[in-house]
Amino acid sequence: MPTSKLGTFRATISGFCLIAIGLCFTRWAYTPLVPPMIDGGWVDKSEAGYLGGFNSFGYMIGCVIAIRGTRWCSPRGLMRISILVAVLSVAMGIRDLGFTWLAVARLASGIAGAVCIIHAPATMLRHVDSERRGFCSGIAFAGAGVMIVLTSLLLPLVLDHGASAGWMLETGLTLLMAWLAWPLVSTASPETVGPAKDDRPEPLDAERRGVLRLLSIAYLLAAIGVTPHTLFLADYLHRDLGVGIAGSSSLFAVLGAGCAVGSLTSGLASAWIGTRSKLIVAYLFGVIAVLMVLVFESVAMVTASAFLMGVFVLQCVPLTSVRTLEIVGLDRHASFWGLMAISFGGGLVVAAYGMSGMLELGFRYVDLFVVAEVTLVAGIGLIGMSWFRRMETTASEA
Repeated sequence: MPTSKLGTFRATISGFCLIAIGLCFTRWAYTPLVPPMIDGGWVDKSEAGYLGGFNSFGYMIGCVIAIRGTRWCSPRGLMRISILVAVLSVAMGIRDLGFTWLAVARLASGIAGAVCIIHAPATMLRHVDSERRGFCSGIAFAGAGVMIVLTSLLLPLVLDHGASAGWMLETGLTLLMAWLAWPLVSTASPETVGPAKDDRPEPLDAERRGVLRLLSIAYLLAAIGVTPHTLFLADYLHRDLGVGIAGSSSLFAVLGAGCAVGSLTSGLASAWIGTRSKLIVAYLFGVIAVLMVLVFESVAMVTASAFLMGVFVLQCVPLTSVRTLEIVGLDRHASFWGLMAISFGGGLVVAAYGMSGMLELGFRYVDLFVVAEVTLVAGIGLIGMSWFRRMETTASEA
């Protein structure tokens, strides 16, 4: 249990900052820096993708650490270490000391970001009254989108000085987020978590396992589907559509704006039409977003596509979390949500390495969007299949 109680406002702001670290600065803020890194000779196109793969692999490792690590290190200690590693790993990007150096930095960023993402919501919501939790969760997850917008708009001011200046800016912003998040992290439990076997909830029945399996595979496919937008979009705009480096980086802000809107509307939408229905709508946003890139070679349409993809990403994540809660109940949610995060991370790893390999073999960026479209359509199919499973949800338990 937390050792002290923060007010709702302070807890939400700190949660906002933790999510910003976990999703923005350790993950997506890399994307607008890809064009200057390639033009500066730090990496080529395929190597830039492989760095994204190292980051995704780190995310998977971080998910495992977040789930199992609290047996040996308290949640408070784990989160403090992760925040410090996040700042340090982003700062490592300031110097180009070779591909291995950058790979280690991206790997460490992924590990730190995953721990923040998995532990931030539960830590924050302990300080929030139950009737405000949906709203405050939306505000906190909007942290990723808001900071993507801010970072993407600030980067063009410094990118004339090269990629190092961009990494320096992102390091400063990560440090600021860490400072603002520290009060919340300091209220996390100082005790290790190792429940006895007798305290563990009963195993899930076959129907719940089946629905959860479909949801997990769909979540993995979603990770593959978002990769071209979240990893290669800025360089696609720069290299294939002729947008300048500053312009391609600032246009990535549109994806961040979509993330903010998606996060803020996910809770309201699920309350109106239900989580299952809203998940299908969210996946449709993703399908339409990728289709727009495939049909139109227009900067304006690709920009609109980026906004829709941002909406999809930050609706898919919290809605999948809520759907997992409905399936497994509150007592099991933390562990099963961690497993879902591993599934998502697995999709990111497969997509980043696979798509980088495609680029190395001579495929074009547009071919990556074809792969994304197929996987997202398959994801909708799996969500639809889960709809027809007979299962009474545990929403009342939540």
